[in-house]
Amino acid sequence: MNAEEISIPVPWGHISAKTWGHPLATQVLFLHGKQDNCNTFDRLIPLLRQGFYFVCLDIPGHGCSSHFSPGFRITLESYVTAIKRVVDHLQWKQFKCIGHSMGGMIASFFASIYPEYIERLVMIDCAGPMSIYPEDTIQFMRTLCDNLLMVESKTMNRSPPSYTYEQAVNRILTKRPSKLTRHSADILIKRSLIKNSDGKYSFSTDQRLKVDYNQGFTPMQQMVLIHSIKCPVLYLLAAENMFQKLPGNKLTRKMYKSNRNIQIVKVNGNHDVHLNHPERIADLINTFLFSECSKL
Repeated sequence: MNAEEISIPVPWGHISAKTWGHPLATQVLFLHGKQDNCNTFDRLIPLLRQGFYFVCLDIPGHGCSSHFSPGFRITLESYVTAIKRVVDHLQWKQFKCIGHSMGGMIASFFASIYPEYIERLVMIDCAGPMSIYPEDTIQFMRTLCDNLLMVESKTMNRSPPSYTYEQAVNRILTKRPSKLTRHSADILIKRSLIKNSDGKYSFSTDQRLKVDYNQGFTPMQQMVLIHSIKCPVLYLLAAENMFQKLPGNKLTRKMYKSNRNIQIVKVNGNHDVHLNHPERIADLINTFLFSECSKL
């Protein structure tokens, strides 16, 4: 299948997406992780069963999509509202969803608030969002405010750094906590670069993503949200992601595990297993998402 580019109008600009298949087929929405773009699913989609309409978004502030309006912190709620705008524009009443990392968190939050929309959900190595204990609220909020103002101060009236293509690829290969293969980096970076007049490139990603997008929910609020998910969920846990062992992430994972609609399956690979080694998870997703029997 060949991908088709679409653009969805929103009040602050547009949301870009790539689609595969026929719009009248069963719809599947893909949501990528933080500072990635919809190309992150380019190697997985060919391994999924055909006969569906796949829509991969560039989440606002990523890839070819417009950035949110300036001046405020980006939160999971901001993203959920953006996804609802997309769903309304496409006139979808029900759909399946696959989300990686932050995209899985957005999808999980969406499934909590709008449970009638998502039929089945696949979360690929989502490590959070972590809960905020009440006694930490003040420091948490102050840090968010200070970090937003600091990012704005650093980027205001300044051109973003420029790189040669090889320098940009090297940054992706060396700076990410989760390591990509060179082939994966080439796939991902093509949609994250803007070519400058001097022939060099700048990253298109919104710099506000350096500020935490956590909503600041307490453990009790987090539990309520997770238990509001009514659809079947396949939570794929990457065995080589050391961040999954952090106490806050382990607590969040226990909350997901306590919802009987959610099954957690460990897979070999790091946080970007869906891009580096999509063959390791494709059969699990096909079985769960596209067959009558969802037991693995």
